[in-house]
Amino acid sequence: MTKEHNLDLVHKMYAALNSQDLDKHDEYWAEDMIWHGPPGFGDIFGREAFKYEVLEPFYKTFPDYNVENEIEVADENWVAATGILTGTHQGEWLGIPATGKPVTMRFSDFWMVRDGKLVENWVMVDNLAVLHQIGACSLDWIFVDEIKRSEENKKTFKSVINKNGSAAKNLDLVKKMCDALVAPEHDLEAQKRFWKEDMIWHGPPGFGEIHSIEGFLREELSVFYEAFPDFNGDFEIFFANENWVAATGFVTGTHEGDWLGIPATGKPMKMRYSDIWLIREGKLSENWVMLDHLGVLKQIGIDPYSNNF
Repeated sequence: MTKEHNLDLVHKMYAALNSQDLDKHDEYWAEDMIWHGPPGFGDIFGREAFKYEVLEPFYKTFPDYNVENEIEVADENWVAATGILTGTHQGEWLGIPATGKPVTMRFSDFWMVRDGKLVENWVMVDNLAVLHQIGACSLDWIFVDEIKRSEENKKTFKSVINKNGSAAKNLDLVKKMCDALVAPEHDLEAQKRFWKEDMIWHGPPGFGEIHSIEGFLREELSVFYEAFPDFNGDFEIFFANENWVAATGFVTGTHEGDWLGIPATGKPMKMRYSDIWLIREGKLSENWVMLDHLGVLKQIGIDPYSNNF
Protein backbone atom coordinates (compact mmCIF):
# COMPACT_ATOMS: atom_id res chain seq x y z
CA MET A 1 0.00 0.00 0.00
CA THR A 2 1.10 3.58 -0.56
CA LYS A 3 1.87 5.86 2.36
CA GLU A 4 -1.03 8.07 1.22
CA HIS A 5 -3.41 5.11 1.50
CA ASN A 6 -2.08 4.24 4.94
CA LEU A 7 -2.51 7.80 6.21
CA ASP A 8 -6.05 7.91 4.83
CA LEU A 9 -6.81 4.62 6.59
CA VAL A 10 -5.65 6.04 9.93
CA HIS A 11 -7.59 9.27 9.38
CA LYS A 12 -10.81 7.33 8.74
CA MET A 13 -10.19 5.14 11.77
CA TYR A 14 -9.73 8.27 13.92
CA ALA A 15 -13.04 9.64 12.65
CA ALA A 16 -14.66 6.41 13.89
CA LEU A 17 -12.88 6.82 17.23
CA ASN A 18 -14.20 10.33 17.71
CA SER A 19 -17.74 9.42 16.62
CA GLN A 20 -17.63 6.43 19.02
CA ASP A 21 -18.91 4.18 16.24
CA LEU A 22 -17.65 0.76 17.31
CA ASP A 23 -18.99 -1.12 14.29
CA LYS A 24 -17.26 1.26 11.88
CA HIS A 25 -13.91 -0.08 13.09
CA ASP A 26 -14.61 -3.34 11.24
CA GLU A 27 -13.73 -1.46 8.03
CA TYR A 28 -10.27 -0.44 9.24
CA TRP A 29 -8.90 -3.17 11.51
CA ALA A 30 -8.05 -6.76 10.59
CA GLU A 31 -10.17 -9.28 12.44
CA ASP A 32 -7.09 -10.78 14.13
CA MET A 33 -5.49 -7.42 14.93
CA ILE A 34 -3.30 -6.97 18.02
CA TRP A 35 -3.43 -3.92 20.29
CA HIS A 36 -0.24 -3.43 22.30
CA GLY A 37 -1.53 -1.19 25.06
CA PRO A 38 0.42 1.41 27.02
CA PRO A 39 2.80 -0.07 29.59
CA GLY A 40 0.73 -1.68 32.31
CA PHE A 41 -2.29 -2.33 30.07
CA GLY A 42 -1.11 -5.49 28.33
CA ASP A 43 -2.04 -6.75 24.87
CA ILE A 44 -5.48 -7.32 23.37
CA PHE A 45 -5.92 -9.91 20.64
CA GLY A 46 -8.71 -9.57 18.09
CA ARG A 47 -10.89 -6.76 16.79
CA GLU A 48 -13.95 -7.62 18.87
CA ALA A 49 -11.93 -7.70 22.08
CA PHE A 50 -10.36 -4.35 21.15
CA LYS A 51 -13.77 -2.78 20.56
CA TYR A 52 -15.40 -4.01 23.76
CA GLU A 53 -12.47 -4.33 26.19
CA VAL A 54 -10.57 -1.17 25.21
CA LEU A 55 -12.74 1.31 23.33
CA GLU A 56 -16.11 0.86 25.03
CA PRO A 57 -14.74 1.22 28.61
CA PHE A 58 -12.64 4.20 27.52
CA TYR A 59 -15.72 5.95 26.10
CA LYS A 60 -17.51 5.44 29.42
CA THR A 61 -14.57 6.96 31.29
CA PHE A 62 -14.17 9.91 28.91
CA PRO A 63 -17.58 10.29 27.21
CA ASP A 64 -16.58 13.55 25.46
CA TYR A 65 -13.38 11.94 24.17
CA ASN A 66 -11.67 13.56 21.19
CA VAL A 67 -8.34 12.60 19.65
CA GLU A 68 -6.28 14.45 17.08
CA ASN A 69 -2.95 13.74 15.43
CA GLU A 70 -0.38 16.53 15.13
CA ILE A 71 2.68 14.88 13.59
CA GLU A 72 2.33 11.89 11.25
CA VAL A 73 4.97 9.69 9.63
CA ALA A 74 4.09 7.05 7.04
CA ASP A 75 5.66 4.68 4.57
CA GLU A 76 4.31 1.68 2.63
CA ASN A 77 3.91 -0.50 5.75
CA TRP A 78 3.75 1.78 8.78
CA VAL A 79 2.14 4.89 10.22
CA ALA A 80 3.28 6.67 13.38
CA ALA A 81 1.74 9.70 15.03
CA THR A 82 1.78 11.85 18.11
CA GLY A 83 -1.00 14.12 19.28
CA ILE A 84 -3.38 14.83 22.13
CA LEU A 85 -6.56 13.33 23.47
CA THR A 86 -8.97 15.46 25.46
CA GLY A 87 -11.94 14.50 27.61
CA THR A 88 -13.61 14.75 31.00
CA HIS A 89 -12.87 12.13 33.66
CA GLN A 90 -16.37 10.68 34.21
CA GLY A 91 -15.47 7.08 35.07
CA GLU A 92 -12.77 5.02 36.77
CA TRP A 93 -9.28 5.43 35.30
CA LEU A 94 -6.19 3.60 36.62
CA GLY A 95 -8.18 2.79 39.75
CA ILE A 96 -9.17 6.43 40.35
CA PRO A 97 -12.95 7.09 40.58
CA ALA A 98 -14.49 9.78 38.39
CA THR A 99 -13.43 13.32 39.33
CA GLY A 100 -15.26 15.33 36.68
CA LYS A 101 -11.96 17.02 35.81
CA PRO A 102 -10.87 17.76 32.23
CA VAL A 103 -7.74 16.03 30.99
CA THR A 104 -5.35 16.54 28.11
CA MET A 105 -3.49 13.33 27.36
CA ARG A 106 -0.46 13.19 25.06
CA PHE A 107 -0.07 9.96 23.11
CA SER A 108 1.96 8.23 20.44
CA ASP A 109 0.76 5.47 18.12
CA PHE A 110 2.50 3.10 15.73
CA TRP A 111 0.39 1.06 13.31
CA MET A 112 1.36 -1.77 10.99
CA VAL A 113 -0.68 -1.92 7.77
CA ARG A 114 -1.16 -5.12 5.79
CA ASP A 115 -3.56 -5.85 2.92
CA GLY A 116 -5.20 -2.47 3.37
CA LYS A 117 -6.05 -2.85 7.07
CA LEU A 118 -4.50 -2.05 10.43
CA VAL A 119 -3.07 -5.27 11.87
CA GLU A 120 -1.07 -4.13 14.93
CA ASN A 121 -0.99 -1.00 17.08
CA TRP A 122 1.62 0.03 19.65
CA VAL A 123 0.32 2.73 22.01
CA MET A 124 1.89 5.09 24.53
CA VAL A 125 -0.13 7.46 26.73
CA ASP A 126 1.28 9.80 29.36
CA ASN A 127 -0.70 8.37 32.26
CA LEU A 128 1.46 10.08 34.88
CA ALA A 129 0.45 13.51 33.59
CA VAL A 130 -3.19 12.40 33.61
CA LEU A 131 -2.91 11.29 37.25
CA HIS A 132 -1.50 14.74 38.03
CA GLN A 133 -4.39 16.47 36.24
CA ILE A 134 -7.09 14.51 38.10
CA GLY A 135 -5.41 15.11 41.46
CA ALA A 136 -4.21 11.55 42.08
CA CYS A 137 -0.59 12.65 42.50
CA SER A 138 1.20 15.96 42.82
CA LEU A 139 4.23 16.52 40.61
CA ASP A 140 6.63 19.46 40.82
CA TRP A 141 7.35 19.24 37.10
CA ILE A 142 7.29 21.55 34.10
CA PHE A 143 3.89 21.13 32.46
CA VAL A 144 3.57 23.02 29.20
CA ASP A 145 0.24 24.08 27.75
CA GLU A 146 -0.47 20.98 25.65
CA ILE A 147 -3.27 22.68 23.69
CA LYS A 148 -0.91 25.48 22.67
CA ARG A 149 1.87 23.01 21.93
CA SER A 150 -0.54 21.00 19.81
CA GLU A 151 -1.28 24.01 17.61
CA GLU A 152 2.44 24.71 17.18
CA ASN A 153 3.10 21.07 16.29
CA LYS A 154 0.42 21.14 13.60
CA LYS A 155 1.94 24.30 12.12
CA THR A 156 5.35 22.62 12.01
CA PHE A 157 3.92 19.54 10.32
CA LYS A 158 2.20 21.62 7.63
CA SER A 159 5.40 23.58 6.98
CA VAL A 160 7.36 20.50 5.86
CA ILE A 161 7.12 20.32 2.08
CA ASN A 162 10.47 18.86 1.00
CA LYS A 163 9.83 15.98 -1.42
CA ASN A 164 13.47 15.30 -2.26
CA GLY A 165 14.69 13.85 1.02
CA SER A 166 15.96 10.29 1.28
CA ALA A 167 14.35 7.84 3.69
CA ALA A 168 17.50 5.70 3.64
CA LYS A 169 19.74 8.67 4.50
CA ASN A 170 17.38 9.76 7.26
CA LEU A 171 17.40 6.29 8.80
CA ASP A 172 21.19 6.22 8.62
CA LEU A 173 21.44 9.62 10.33
CA VAL A 174 19.25 8.55 13.24
CA LYS A 175 20.97 5.17 13.52
CA LYS A 176 24.39 6.84 13.79
CA MET A 177 23.07 9.36 16.33
CA CYS A 178 21.61 6.56 18.46
CA ASP A 179 24.82 4.53 18.25
CA ALA A 180 26.69 7.56 19.60
CA LEU A 181 23.98 8.08 22.22
CA VAL A 182 24.46 4.65 23.81
CA ALA A 183 28.25 4.45 23.35
CA PRO A 184 29.89 3.81 26.75
CA GLU A 185 32.09 6.91 26.59
CA HIS A 186 28.99 9.20 26.74
CA ASP A 187 30.56 11.72 24.37
CA LEU A 188 28.19 14.69 24.47
CA GLU A 189 30.16 16.58 21.82
CA ALA A 190 29.65 13.72 19.36
CA GLN A 191 25.94 14.52 19.27
CA LYS A 192 26.64 17.88 17.62
CA ARG A 193 27.47 16.07 14.37
CA PHE A 194 23.85 14.99 14.01
CA TRP A 195 21.72 17.88 15.32
CA LYS A 196 21.14 21.41 14.07
CA GLU A 197 22.36 24.06 16.53
CA ASP A 198 18.83 25.47 16.92
CA MET A 199 17.21 22.05 17.29
CA ILE A 200 14.06 21.72 19.40
CA TRP A 201 13.53 18.87 21.84
CA HIS A 202 9.82 18.42 22.59
CA GLY A 203 10.07 16.53 25.86
CA PRO A 204 7.42 14.32 27.41
CA PRO A 205 4.80 16.02 29.58
CA GLY A 206 6.58 17.21 32.70
CA PHE A 207 9.86 17.96 30.92
CA GLY A 208 8.98 20.98 28.82
CA GLU A 209 10.91 21.91 25.68
CA ILE A 210 14.55 22.72 24.97
CA HIS A 211 15.53 25.06 22.14
CA SER A 212 19.20 24.44 21.25
CA ILE A 213 21.64 21.57 21.07
CA GLU A 214 23.68 23.07 23.92
CA GLY A 215 20.62 23.16 26.16
CA PHE A 216 19.65 19.61 25.22
CA LEU A 217 23.10 18.26 26.05
CA ARG A 218 23.36 20.20 29.32
CA GLU A 219 19.81 19.95 30.68
CA GLU A 220 18.65 16.58 29.41
CA LEU A 221 21.26 14.18 28.08
CA SER A 222 24.02 14.76 30.65
CA VAL A 223 21.47 14.45 33.47
CA PHE A 224 20.18 11.17 32.06
CA TYR A 225 23.72 9.78 31.73
CA GLU A 226 24.40 10.59 35.39
CA ALA A 227 21.16 8.95 36.49
CA PHE A 228 21.61 5.83 34.31
CA PRO A 229 25.33 5.47 33.49
CA ASP A 230 24.85 2.04 31.87
CA PHE A 231 22.06 3.41 29.65
CA ASN A 232 21.35 1.37 26.52
CA GLY A 233 18.52 1.09 24.03
CA ASP A 234 17.17 -0.63 20.96
CA PHE A 235 14.60 -0.26 18.19
CA GLU A 236 11.49 -2.41 17.92
CA ILE A 237 10.01 -0.37 15.08
CA PHE A 238 12.14 1.97 12.99
CA PHE A 239 11.13 3.55 9.68
CA ALA A 240 11.38 6.79 7.71
CA ASN A 241 10.20 8.80 4.73
CA GLU A 242 11.57 11.87 2.95
CA ASN A 243 11.47 14.15 6.01
CA TRP A 244 10.72 12.11 9.10
CA VAL A 245 11.97 9.17 11.14
CA ALA A 246 9.89 7.30 13.73
CA ALA A 247 10.95 4.70 16.27
CA THR A 248 9.73 2.90 19.36
CA GLY A 249 11.49 0.41 21.59
CA PHE A 250 13.04 0.19 25.05
CA VAL A 251 15.87 1.80 26.96
CA THR A 252 17.47 0.08 29.93
CA GLY A 253 19.75 1.17 32.73
CA THR A 254 20.49 1.13 36.45
CA HIS A 255 19.25 4.01 38.59
CA GLU A 256 22.55 5.24 40.03
CA GLY A 257 21.96 9.00 40.18
CA ASP A 258 19.27 11.58 40.88
CA TRP A 259 16.36 11.37 38.42
CA LEU A 260 13.17 13.42 38.62
CA GLY A 261 14.31 14.46 42.09
CA ILE A 262 14.55 10.83 43.23
CA PRO A 263 17.92 9.79 44.75
CA ALA A 264 19.68 6.73 43.34
CA THR A 265 18.08 3.41 44.23
CA GLY A 266 20.50 1.07 42.45
CA LYS A 267 17.54 -0.64 40.79
CA PRO A 268 17.40 -1.64 37.12
CA MET A 269 14.77 -0.19 34.83
CA LYS A 270 13.35 -0.92 31.39
CA MET A 271 11.46 1.99 29.84
CA ARG A 272 9.42 2.09 26.65
CA TYR A 273 9.98 5.14 24.49
CA SER A 274 8.73 6.59 21.24
CA ASP A 275 10.54 9.17 19.12
CA ILE A 276 9.70 11.14 16.02
CA TRP A 277 12.45 13.20 14.38
CA LEU A 278 12.20 15.90 11.71
CA ILE A 279 15.20 16.17 9.38
CA ARG A 280 16.09 19.46 7.71
CA GLU A 281 19.19 20.06 5.57
CA GLY A 282 20.65 16.69 6.47
CA LYS A 283 20.47 17.14 10.25
CA LEU A 284 18.02 16.44 13.05
CA SER A 285 15.93 19.57 13.53
CA GLU A 286 13.16 18.60 15.97
CA ASN A 287 12.39 15.61 18.19
CA TRP A 288 9.09 14.60 19.80
CA VAL A 289 9.56 12.18 22.72
CA MET A 290 7.34 9.95 24.85
CA LEU A 291 8.68 8.00 27.85
CA ASP A 292 7.01 5.56 30.24
CA HIS A 293 7.76 7.46 33.45
CA LEU A 294 4.97 5.73 35.38
CA GLY A 295 6.46 2.32 34.66
CA VAL A 296 9.95 3.40 35.69
CA LEU A 297 8.73 4.89 38.97
CA LYS A 298 7.13 1.57 39.85
CA GLN A 299 10.31 -0.34 38.92
CA ILE A 300 12.50 1.78 41.20
CA GLY A 301 10.08 1.43 44.09
CA ILE A 302 8.22 4.75 43.97
CA ASP A 303 4.47 4.87 44.56
CA PRO A 304 3.13 7.55 42.18
CA TYR A 305 0.00 7.93 44.30
CA SER A 306 1.91 8.80 47.47
CA ASN A 307 2.54 12.46 46.54
CA ASN A 308 5.99 12.27 48.12
CA PHE A 309 8.35 12.44 45.16
